[in-house]
Amino acid sequence: MKQFIETNKIFLGLYLGFLLLGAFVIAAYEKGNEILYFNSLHTPFFNSFFTYITRLAEAPMFLLIMVITILFSYGKGLVLMANAGIVFCLTAFLKLMVFSEQVRPSVLFEHTHQLNFVQGVEVLRYNSFPSGHTSSAFGLFFMLSLLLNDKRWSLLFFSLALLVGISRVYLLEHFFRDVYAGSLVGVMVSAIFYLTFVRSKFYENISWRDKKLI
Repeated sequence: MKQFIETNKIFLGLYLGFLLLGAFVIAAYEKGNEILYFNSLHTPFFNSFFTYITRLAEAPMFLLIMVITILFSYGKGLVLMANAGIVFCLTAFLKLMVFSEQVRPSVLFEHTHQLNFVQGVEVLRYNSFPSGHTSSAFGLFFMLSLLLNDKRWSLLFFSLALLVGISRVYLLEHFFRDVYAGSLVGVMVSAIFYLTFVRSKFYENISWRDKKLI
């Protein structure tokens, strides 16, 4: 575990800072205040920027990243796909079975505030907790950081995951606490999967794991 933390200290350090700051925000501010704040910052640039950023956690980009990974390593591609599947299933279970009654910002403020919506973005109304985009983004980019084991990429991967989370609040899809919980799902699943599978003798003994298409 000590080696795991030391090797990934940049991503984990940044994430710890996010967790501490996020816990303070959740404890200090009433749910929904962050929505009103981000909604007041809407500009055409941010509307376009966050519309594209949020797509980093959607199926087409996932598939592209996994195909590129498989080109260089069958094993790493398998790990990314399996990890993404576990993150998705756990998040879906929480959203649909455990916290199915959690409404989204558009419902909470429907009769109290005039919100600025981004044109072309479908805003959902229910199954708010946790944020699926955020769990997928943190799961994907943390696992990429673990697999590449290159500190130069850690800052970029963390920044991309965090921006996806911010985009969910900006686009009125989720509250901050949904994003916070989603990040926990993605990071914890990835850490457990990496430590129990990627570092296992079973994975190391897979004969084709280091093969590649190019």
